[in-house]
Amino acid sequence: MNIRYKDYDLDAAPAKSYGKDEWMTSVHINKLSADGYKTKAFYCKETFDTKEEAEEHTMTLGKQIVDGEHPDFKIDF
Repeated sequence: MNIRYKDYDLDAAPAKSYGKDEWMTSVHINKLSADGYKTKAFYCKETFDTKEEAEEHTMTLGKQIVDGEHPDFKIDF
């Protein structure tokens, strides 16, 4: 799943846990700048029962990071 949010592209990359019936999440935040295309990946320790739940959480996580509202993750480009 990919969405445009403000000046950033958010790419959700949920993956099924090895040997378990749960989904892990990560979000790649991308931005095109004068220096080129920059990407930073963020990984969430929480797991989810479905791929859809993982994708939804990942998009919320990405938006919080972009907005500077996440307590642990920051964009530094």
